[in-house]
Amino acid sequence: MSGAPSARIGGQHLLAAAGLVAALTLLSRVVGVARWFAFSSSVGTTCVGQVYATVNQIPNVLFEIAAGGALAAVAVPLVARHLHRGEEELADRTASALLGWTLVVLLPLTLVVALAAGPLAGALLAAQTEGPVCSAEDLRAAGRLMLLLFAPQVLLYGLGIVLTGVLQAHRRFLAAALAPLLSSVVVIATYLLFGLAYDPAVPVADLPRSGLVLLALGTTLGVAALSLPLLLPVSRLGVRWRPTLRFPEGSGRVAGALAVAGLVTVGAQQVFTVVVLVVGNSVGVGAVPVWTYAQTVYLLPYAVLVVPLATAAFPRLTADRSEATVTLRRTTRAVVVGALAGAAALVAARREVGQVFLSHDRGAEGAGRATLEALPTTLAALAPGLLGFGLVALLTRALYAVGRPGWAAAGAGGGWVLAAVVGLAVSGPAAEAGVGGVLLLLALASSAGMLVSGGVLLTLTARAWGGAVLAGLARTAVVALAGTGLGVGVAQILPVDAQTLPAALAWGTVRGLLAMACVAVAVALLDRETWSLVRERVLRRAGRGEGG
Repeated sequence: MSGAPSARIGGQHLLAAAGLVAALTLLSRVVGVARWFAFSSSVGTTCVGQVYATVNQIPNVLFEIAAGGALAAVAVPLVARHLHRGEEELADRTASALLGWTLVVLLPLTLVVALAAGPLAGALLAAQTEGPVCSAEDLRAAGRLMLLLFAPQVLLYGLGIVLTGVLQAHRRFLAAALAPLLSSVVVIATYLLFGLAYDPAVPVADLPRSGLVLLALGTTLGVAALSLPLLLPVSRLGVRWRPTLRFPEGSGRVAGALAVAGLVTVGAQQVFTVVVLVVGNSVGVGAVPVWTYAQTVYLLPYAVLVVPLATAAFPRLTADRSEATVTLRRTTRAVVVGALAGAAALVAARREVGQVFLSHDRGAEGAGRATLEALPTTLAALAPGLLGFGLVALLTRALYAVGRPGWAAAGAGGGWVLAAVVGLAVSGPAAEAGVGGVLLLLALASSAGMLVSGGVLLTLTARAWGGAVLAGLARTAVVALAGTGLGVGVAQILPVDAQTLPAALAWGTVRGLLAMACVAVAVALLDRETWSLVRERVLRRAGRGEGG
């Protein structure tokens, strides 16, 4: 029987929760970017860096295809629904079943990855250009050793997703937002130790085995830091775990539908990731690390300006329908403004970001220099996709919440499939332009796929929730787009040509903030309704002072 909401649910207002997540996510993402700065200066666009950046994707790709999308789609809505009804026992049974299926699926997969490390690494590195420093045989041997030590990440990722979902369903966001910070600190320490002890520019065959072990094992410990510490805050909630694979009556069918939708969505995204790895390894040294640099910077505004809103809104989309509709309408408009402001910052600061990496990457004086010089163009081509990516983050959750997981999968997965098809189809002609052409192609393919997904999901959300959830969105989008163009233009007027690392960091920050400020001013002047919502939220947060 349903009752009052569980006392275990946190009492944060949406704004306070989003503000907490935003602050901690900002810190975590800044440290996450620092992680790749550390990688760049300690390992860089070298042959060992290419092997590491390629092979380290395998556990994540396999995890996401096997369970990641399913777990992410299921955990929050199922557990939160029971908690909203006061059904704590059913919420605990649901969480236990999720954990049980995680172990059943991912433990054997972890063993398979370890046993098949050689063939898996060899398949992705097969197209790598041969050279005096990058012997194909040596690359495959290094990849095999690293993947053997990366294999436990598959299971660790699964544990982290389940525990994060349980915490978010209880509206407890602090620990889940801090975990990536702790993980990045562990991995940064690993990179710095490697850079102090080893020279990544030597032929891979001459790099001591201990160096490869340090890189791989330290990274896996970082994934452990992402998941295992979450056991403590979950235990403090009073969640009662029990060994089971059975969901409560009625939840199994819903879980299955959500799981399939999550599998399709994330599986399609991982197909694009594999395309990036295969195509990137066909054009020389450094393509995969530089793509990772670009993705890391691209995801910074996404994580800070979009994810906190979508994350904090998700549990509330399963509550009272009228309240949920208001939440979704306001959050959608905020996501559009945030995503476009982030895109403006990326384009405005692209040259300085490129200079930051070029000035200290360990491969900048070798074969990786040409790849590093392609980073600014890659970032600019990725930026438009931020709008679609932000809408995907929110609207898939909105469709899950009203029992339309298939629609969410079709909208989000279709965009990634489009990106993968375009990336493969045009990879040949793009390769003729060198590594810069390939990175530009992949970035444009990603943006096209995300924008298509965002458009499709807007249509499907209007059908599922009613057109009222999109009221005022068109005006907000037009105004924010105008502000984006203005911001990029104004930022480029600044005459500074930053050639040193400190100058690049300073002026990149100035250009990015200036571009975002132009978006904010445009919304304040031309879309007063949206601006009043933003101001109301800011004032309410300041007045309530919530954030714990």
